[in-house]
Amino acid sequence: MMEGVGLIPCVAGLGYFGICGSIEIPLSLKVGWVQCEFDMDWSSRGESMGASWIVKDEKGKVLEHSRRAFSEVKSVGEAKLQLWLWVLESTKSLRKKKVRFVSSFGDLIEAIEKPTLWPALQYEAGEIKRELQAFEAWELRIGSWSTIRCASFIAQSVRSLGLTQSYVAAGHPRWLDQFYASELVTNWFADFLDPSLWRC
Repeated sequence: MMEGVGLIPCVAGLGYFGICGSIEIPLSLKVGWVQCEFDMDWSSRGESMGASWIVKDEKGKVLEHSRRAFSEVKSVGEAKLQLWLWVLESTKSLRKKKVRFVSSFGDLIEAIEKPTLWPALQYEAGEIKRELQAFEAWELRIGSWSTIRCASFIAQSVRSLGLTQSYVAAGHPRWLDQFYASELVTNWFADFLDPSLWRC
């Protein structure tokens, strides 16, 4: 866990969510956990949306990723909710039990943690919390652009490149090799600097 990030029990009792600033999120996952990074690319013109999620293991290796095209999405609020529900359903279908969800949607995350601050988002927050109860444990984190950039690139390919075919695939897209190569080096270096992992 990241130092200084408060963890608060969720309604289900076994899950947890935490808020951190919009900063780089190191994996720092326990064995058995995965990290799901996701983003969307929505436009009011044509009411279309591209969406993507990426699931990584505790070492930063991409296990699966997915892209989906949505149509007739009339508002950004509707777009965010559809994205969240799709991500949650997908990770449940993949039988992920302990998941850290990372996105840039601080409003919805805060609406779950501090409902009195976001009364207008309580319907959306309630729908998300209901789906989260299916997991053994969970965390919600706010990620920086660099954390979710690959999910964002995949989501943008729906509208920018016209890649509207939805799919789920193992690993990451080959065209993102350079980003994941540098990310794995960063994760290795972070482990190297962690004294708890040193061995004599």
